[in-house]
Amino acid sequence: MTAVVRQAVDADVVDIATICSAAYRETYRDLLPEGYIERSVAEFYQEPRVAKDVSPAPPDWFGYQVVEEDGRVLGAAGGGMTAPGVGELSRVYLESAVRGRGLGTLLLERVTEQIRAAGGTEMWVSVFLGDRAGIGFYRSRGFQPMDTVRATLSRTDDHIRSLRMRRELD
Repeated sequence: MTAVVRQAVDADVVDIATICSAAYRETYRDLLPEGYIERSVAEFYQEPRVAKDVSPAPPDWFGYQVVEEDGRVLGAAGGGMTAPGVGELSRVYLESAVRGRGLGTLLLERVTEQIRAAGGTEMWVSVFLGDRAGIGFYRSRGFQPMDTVRATLSRTDDHIRSLRMRRELD
């Protein structure tokens, strides 16, 4: 089976919403408060939001990218530009059964290519503090820790922090 990474289309919305919601819940269930997880899933991974985000809106958003095998979507990623020369990987999520096979790296490479094509010379990602697997994944691919910030959707009562990581692009 050969994995293929491609631009998502409207027909992928249900798969993307399902994969991202399940992976987000699985990945962070022992790290983040349940209320925060559900707020995040409701904000970013419900079908109407995913449907809106499938299409690119350059340069800020390149649209979703999906990885598939035998016509079945197994994961999704997305990113865009945040400033001239500066790109951001917003998300990479896979079905739990296919993790560890290099599919996340394929998705990361696709978004990296898009950032380079848009003139990006550096790339950023946010990873929740305490997410050892996520931090290790990005460190092994050249990202370096730079700063900690309050996580998106974090309220003052839950104190959720993200590690901002950066790598230079060739």
